[in-house]
Amino acid sequence: MAGRAISGGVRYELSMSTPHPAAAPYAVLRVDRRKAKAMAAIAASSAHTMREKPTPNADPDGVAPLVLYLADGKTPYQAARHLLDGAERRNRDTVLCREIVLSASPSYFRPGRESMGGVFEPSKVKAWAAASLGWAKRQWPDQLASFVIHADEQNIHAHLLVVPRVKSAAGVWKLNSKALFDRERLRELQTGYGKALAPLGIRRGEPGSQAKHSEVRQFYGAVNAAKSLPERVKLPPAPKPPLPPRGIAEGAVNVLGTLFGIETLHQRTLKAHAAEMTQWRETCRELRQRDAAEWQRLKAQSKLAPLMGRQQKVATPQSSSPIKSEPVARRPSSGPR
Repeated sequence: MAGRAISGGVRYELSMSTPHPAAAPYAVLRVDRRKAKAMAAIAASSAHTMREKPTPNADPDGVAPLVLYLADGKTPYQAARHLLDGAERRNRDTVLCREIVLSASPSYFRPGRESMGGVFEPSKVKAWAAASLGWAKRQWPDQLASFVIHADEQNIHAHLLVVPRVKSAAGVWKLNSKALFDRERLRELQTGYGKALAPLGIRRGEPGSQAKHSEVRQFYGAVNAAKSLPERVKLPPAPKPPLPPRGIAEGAVNVLGTLFGIETLHQRTLKAHAAEMTQWRETCRELRQRDAAEWQRLKAQSKLAPLMGRQQKVATPQSSSPIKSEPVARRPSSGPR
């Protein structure tokens, strides 16, 4: 059923040119550098979007993916395959699908609580989701395969699959990624998404700004200096629940014990399991906090990297560097400059 709604890289940060408060949040649009040229790549993207495979940076106990739109079928993969059906491709290198992520600054979703990852104001999420989905449908009326929201990570965001098909003069669908995602169209996407979110007080990012890219380079510069990424925490498996009473005799003993207020073996097992689950949740919470603290430390280190580099340059002896001759006075080549 085409166009049905159901409920359930390169980064571009966007905002409007209209006046906004200095602290107004930014819109975020990221077009993934990876271009799906095979159905297996689309299947992998769909599995990630629907949380059908482990996602290290997502909360395993978080909210399930919220599917707001599918062009057809029950998964993004099936929706993309539906739009690809009958579309002509030039060769094996033809791009079949592009993945796009939409979001906004944490200050929009949780004003004043930006550091509290995973916390969102429902009314703001609803307004952002409606505006983003409406814009995506207008932008790609015949190309949008899926629109799925993730709320189980630090910041809420939407994953979109877009099949870059365009209709020729003869009325034939042909795949042409460049026609939809060349440099000029990417700038238009930034501006268009910014305008769509402007009524919410979300602004378009400065065109051509390198602020975000510089921050990313600093972060990975610190990672390279540390030689490797800190290993992400591995949560222990949850304790297995006890099996229910088996057989007529064991079931009868359990019922009689409950009637007469006698604690049965099964009830003691249930209590022990409840205590194990409490301890397991506490352990997972501590591990997640430790993991988040380590990554925050690395981010802080990355921000200090430029200053540390300048300090090292100042501390480096200058005697080994070549000395330029000066017309007024000549200094000894071995002396300090």
